[in-house]
Amino acid sequence: MKILVIGLGGIGSHLIHEIAEAVVQGQVDIDVIFDIADGDMVECNNTKFQNFKEEDIGKNKAQSLAKRYKDDMLIKNAIKERIIEEKQLKGYDLIICCADNTPTRDLLFRYCHKNNIQFIDLRARGRYIMAFQRSNDLRTDLDTLDLGDTIAGSCQTQEDLDRGIIQKGNKIVAVIGCQMLLNDLRGIQNSKILMRI
Repeated sequence: MKILVIGLGGIGSHLIHEIAEAVVQGQVDIDVIFDIADGDMVECNNTKFQNFKEEDIGKNKAQSLAKRYKDDMLIKNAIKERIIEEKQLKGYDLIICCADNTPTRDLLFRYCHKNNIQFIDLRARGRYIMAFQRSNDLRTDLDTLDLGDTIAGSCQTQEDLDRGIIQKGNKIVAVIGCQMLLNDLRGIQNSKILMRI
């Protein structure tokens, strides 16, 4: 099985840690191959709420995580570009979206519905979290998006950051995402989760 994880910020970077732990625990078959994608570089402020260390600053997020977890899970490719075209999504059995923007989700949802590919979508904004897998209806999935929002976001609110507050919704949804992956690999249907903690 080949899995793509898109977005390695506040959610995706912690998700990779959780998946690596599940692989080490024998909960994910060692033949499952992962590609991870993020075009962003690690910045100093990322280390406050993302799974990066000081030595990662200035390096590509995908490459940093691939290097750190190379002994724990099979990361075949660290993709250093943003996912902006359907051709970048081809060849995967499951795609986990932790992207920070609506256009990527729109592309992913339409591609997966057209090609009958499963996806898991993970989101956080401060204490608000959302996690779900592809439904049987494209419109249902698209209705979760504000298609007019084309600006990249953050798993933290600017208001909280300005007050020096770091929320943990991103880490919570990363753990939920790992469980959803395990459920999918075990043939268990995932429930939609939407809550304010």
